Amino acid sequence: PAFASDFSGAEWTVRAEVRAGEVVLVLEAPEPRRVGGVASVMVTNPGSGYTSAPTVSFSGGGGSGAAAAATAADVVTSVTLTAPGSGYTSAPAVSFSGGGGSGAAATATAVDAVASVMLTTPGSGYTSTPTVAFSGGGGSGAAATATAADAVASVAVTTAGSGYTSAPTVAFSGGGGSGAAATATAADVVASVTPTAGGSGYTSAPTVSFSGGGGSGAAASVIAIPDAVAAVTITNEGYGYGSSAAVTFSAPPSGTTATGTINVYARVVDVDMSTHGSGYTSAPTVSFSGGGGSGAAATATVAGGQVTHVTVNNGGSGYTSNPAVSFSGGGGTGATATAHGTLRIQSVTITTPGGGYTSAPTVTFSGGSDGAGTAVLGRIESSPLTLTAGGSGYTSAPTVAFSGGGGSGAAATATLTDAITSLTLTAGGSGYTSAPTVAFSGGGGSGAAATATLVDTVTSLMLTAGGIGYTSAPTVAFSGGGGTGAAATATLVDTVTSLLLTAGGSGYTSAPTVAFSGGGGSGATAAATMVDTVTAVTITDRGRGYTSAPTVTFTGGGGSGATGEARLRLGYTQSDNLYWGRQALYGKELLVEIVDD
Repeated sequence: PAFASDFSGAEWTVRAEVRAGEVVLVLEAPEPRRVGGVASVMVTNPGSGYTSAPTVSFSGGGGSGAAAAATAADVVTSVTLTAPGSGYTSAPAVSFSGGGGSGAAATATAVDAVASVMLTTPGSGYTSTPTVAFSGGGGSGAAATATAADAVASVAVTTAGSGYTSAPTVAFSGGGGSGAAATATAADVVASVTPTAGGSGYTSAPTVSFSGGGGSGAAASVIAIPDAVAAVTITNEGYGYGSSAAVTFSAPPSGTTATGTINVYARVVDVDMSTHGSGYTSAPTVSFSGGGGSGAAATATVAGGQVTHVTVNNGGSGYTSNPAVSFSGGGGTGATATAHGTLRIQSVTITTPGGGYTSAPTVTFSGGSDGAGTAVLGRIESSPLTLTAGGSGYTSAPTVAFSGGGGSGAAATATLTDAITSLTLTAGGSGYTSAPTVAFSGGGGSGAAATATLVDTVTSLMLTAGGIGYTSAPTVAFSGGGGTGAAATATLVDTVTSLLLTAGGSGYTSAPTVAFSGGGGSGATAAATMVDTVTAVTITDRGRGYTSAPTVTFTGGGGSGATGEARLRLGYTQSDNLYWGRQALYGKELLVEIVDD
C-alpha cells in the first residue's frame, strides 16, 4: 500500500512475478493516464525592458523537472527547452522572473502531442483566415491557428517610360507591409511615330504596319481627316511668280478654310547672244551651269562662222538665279550669251488643311500668270501617331507603312528608346493591407510606372493545442477563408521518457556514466544511482527524434554488468491494462524491485 500511494491516489494494484530469473513488480490500473514531459515552449508575449535573460519557471501540469533558458534583448526573443521533465498530465504554466523586464509570457507543449506545424505552401486568394484541421496520426485534439497576410502577388507595367540605358531599381512603398521586391527588364521599343507626309485621298484611317529593325510587336493607330485639304496638284506652272505670289482656297460650306504657300522655281526660257564669235565650222555645244537648278538644254545655230542664235529645248528646273551659258567645240571661239529665266509654280505647301469640305475647293494663284491647280481632300493627322504597343527587341528603327483608307502618300518615321518591358516579382513581402506604390529609380531613364496586385496567402501557423496519443504525424488540412492551395506538415517530438533497469551488475564503486546509441535520435542523457549495484537510472535529458528505443550502456564506476532498456514515448496505447514494460507510456520511471544484489 505504501508503494502504491506513490501513484497520486490512483487505484493501482501491485503483484509480483518472476521474469528472467528476477522478481519484478507489475502494476495494473483500470484506466490509463497520460503522463509526459514538456516538448516545447512558445513565446506568446515578448515583454519589454529586459537587460538580461530572465529565469524561466514551470508550475502545475502534474509533473516536475522541466527547465528552459530564455534569450532576451530588451524583449524575450526565444525560449530553449533544456530539460523536458516528467509526469506532466497537462501543459504546465510558464513564468519569467528577473532580467530587469516584465510582461513576457509563453505556453508549454506536452511530449506526445503535435509539437509544431511547418507551413509548406502558402496558397493564394485567402480573404480571411482559414481553419486548420488535423487528421490521422492516431491521436486527437491537436489544433492550430493560421495567420493570413497580404503579399504582393504581381506587378504590371502601366507605362514603359523611356531613355533607360540599364534596368532601373524597383521600390515598393506604402500599403502597410514590407519586404516586396521586383526586378525590371529594359529593352529597345518603338517610342514614337512622327508623320513625315500626310498623303491624300484618305476617306478613312489607314492601317499602320512596322517592318524590319530586328524587333516585333510594335503597333500604332492614325486618324484620317477626309474633309480637309491634303494637297494641291499643279496643272499649269504658269510664269512670272515672284515674291508676291500667293494661293487661296474657296471656303467650305461650314468649317475652316484651308491655307497654303506657293513654292516656285525658275526655268530658262531664252538665251540672248552677247558676242557671236568666229571660226565656227559646226554648231558648238551649249552648256548651263550654276543658278541652283539643273536640266536646262539648248542648241546653237551657226552661219558665216559665227553663232547667230540659241534655241532653248528644255528650261530645266530649280533655278533660283539665271545660270551661266558656255559654248564648246564647233571649231570656233569667242561666242558668249546670257540666259533668261522665269519663276514658275513648283508646288503648294498646305499650312492649314481646313475642315468641313464636302468637295474639293477651288484653288486660285496670284502674283504671276497662267498658274492653275486642283485641291485633293483626305489626309492623315499631322501630330504623332498614337502608339498602342512599343514591341520589343528592336535594334534599329523599323520602317512604317500605311495601307488602306482609300488614299496614298502617307509616310512616317519611328523612333526607338529603351523602356521597361517587364517586371519580375522576386519577393511578395507581407503585411500589406492595400496595394503599395511602385517606384523606379536609376537606369538613366524616366517615366516608367507599374501597379502592384495583392493576394492573400497563409504566412504562418500557431499551434494552439498539441493533442494526445499521436503515433505518427497527422495530416494538416485548411478550409474556409476564400482561398486555396495552403499546405503544412505537422511534427511530433519523440523523446526518451524512462529507463527500465534490466540488470544491476556488480562491483561499482561509483555511479557509472549512462550512454545512448541508435534509435534515430540524439541528445538523451541519464544519471545512474548505485549501491554497489546500479539501483536506478534518472533521465536528465530526454533527447529528440528517436524512432525506436536506443541502446543503453554503462561505463565507469568501477563495476560491470549493468544493463538497461530505454522506453520511448511514441504514443498512447493500452493492452489488457498491463503496464509492465510500458512504463514510458505512462510516465513512471522505475517499476523494478532488486531482489538479489
